[in-house]
Amino acid sequence: MVRGLHYSLLICFLLLGACASGMKNQMKTYRDAFAMGEYEKAQAVLDESVLKDEKKSVLLWHLEKGTLALRRQQIDESINHFQKSLALIDELFTKRLSAKAASLLINDTADVFYGASYERSYAHYFLSKALYARFQKTGNKLDLQGARGTILAWDTYFTELQRSSTYKTLYHTDLMLKVFGGEIHEVSDIQGDKQIALQLYKDALQILDREGGLFSHFNSKHNEYTQDAVARLKDGRAPTDKFYERTPAYEDLKNFIQFKILALTKDVRGYEFTSLVKSMKPSESVLKKVNEGQPNVVIVVEEGLIPPKVGKQFNFGLKGAADQVKDPGARRFIMSVGSAVLAEFAMNQLGMVPTGGTSPGSFIFGYEATKLAVSEAAIEFELPMIETVPPVQRLELFILNDKGVVVKRGPLPVVSENGDIAKIVLEEDVVARYVRTGTRVAVKHILAILTAYGIYSKLKTESEDFLAKTAAMATYVGASKGIAAMEKADTRHWTTLPQAIRVGEWKLPPGRYKAALGLYTGTKAPDAPAKILGDFTVNQSGKAIHTFPYMDL
Repeated sequence: MVRGLHYSLLICFLLLGACASGMKNQMKTYRDAFAMGEYEKAQAVLDESVLKDEKKSVLLWHLEKGTLALRRQQIDESINHFQKSLALIDELFTKRLSAKAASLLINDTADVFYGASYERSYAHYFLSKALYARFQKTGNKLDLQGARGTILAWDTYFTELQRSSTYKTLYHTDLMLKVFGGEIHEVSDIQGDKQIALQLYKDALQILDREGGLFSHFNSKHNEYTQDAVARLKDGRAPTDKFYERTPAYEDLKNFIQFKILALTKDVRGYEFTSLVKSMKPSESVLKKVNEGQPNVVIVVEEGLIPPKVGKQFNFGLKGAADQVKDPGARRFIMSVGSAVLAEFAMNQLGMVPTGGTSPGSFIFGYEATKLAVSEAAIEFELPMIETVPPVQRLELFILNDKGVVVKRGPLPVVSENGDIAKIVLEEDVVARYVRTGTRVAVKHILAILTAYGIYSKLKTESEDFLAKTAAMATYVGASKGIAAMEKADTRHWTTLPQAIRVGEWKLPPGRYKAALGLYTGTKAPDAPAKILGDFTVNQSGKAIHTFPYMDL
């Protein structure tokens, strides 16, 4: 029965693997076209991809369609896709994801795409941004209210994430939520919304000082900081400054947020301004900018594309997994033979030994799961991770007037480094799922080993072992290929999500301008801009947010 099960599912497994491979190739072509700014080509590739009709990837389809539509200035279409995305996120996250977490049987590639926590989070940012873009185009205040409401929903999302998560996560809020949320509240020009914005910026400063240490962009000792933060998280304690070695990028963002807090305080709570300056101790450059008056131009730069997910190999021992086999016949066979005999057969006859694959114990989180990947009979399986995150460089923003003269310049701070966020989230997820996924895959391998062992036992004689071993090996290899095809890591991801998002503000007189960037050399600012981002117009009154995409210089 066990042998028949493996052979009947082998073709199905291989077909599923081929479909996954086809989607992966198509999404790479789509991603490359998007990165090059070839949006028409990206649209054609996406519309012809298997993702369009992949029922298990509906959320991913809407996220990609919404992002691409916004880049193509198809604002109504983008809003529609992101509204559907958030409706799906609410349904999947609240009704199905918790059930999946408790399941041992469902593998990721065969299941619905739920999105990682950071992907579900940033659907709110994109919907808010799209609604604001339509407000800029039509002047309809309902769209501005919708953008503001989406920020509130974003905050609620994190509350629900903490409440419903099966494990405590370091990603329990986001700097971009606070900073972009503050900007959206400010542009309404309503006194009450400005008060809310002020509190959001104060929250952002606290987050930078508390969670900013997790990220390499802000902290040169981020690995040590994260290890310490995880240990403290288990005990319900807050992170400390012990391993927070702040970088120039940290100072850029701190100065920006301090400027936002002081400028708004001066506007809406003037009586607190002097005491706040004394307690905050801002730099002279921050105070100078505050004294220039309320800024009316917000520049948002969406930089690069988030690093892709990859399947990373892990080892998992077989002995403990044998106890998880539920099939009555298979369990009787294991009991009659003995799990130790099966493990010895797997190692010596099938060659199933650890290959030196990654284990959760090697992560910055330092979890003690390595005991399940020891020098016994072991299988391999994949889990999705982000292997490397390209460093984000320090940039200077230049603003040029219609005559090409630089009228303003200054550091353009990174508010959100999504590559680093994704790496932390996925490594946390690996630690949480290692035993569950490893056990599920190991049980499938044990059933295949049982079939191979039965064949080996029947064919083996005192004088002939080679034929029996060859037949057993062929049986196991055929089944294991099917398992490997079915158990590939789920590397579906929102591939057009920016790697980093930067925000800056300036006060400018009405007119037409160009935004441009230059790259720092160490701590030395660039002498002149190296790349023009695009044009924008400053109107007579009111504050406006202008967003530009950017790829590396």
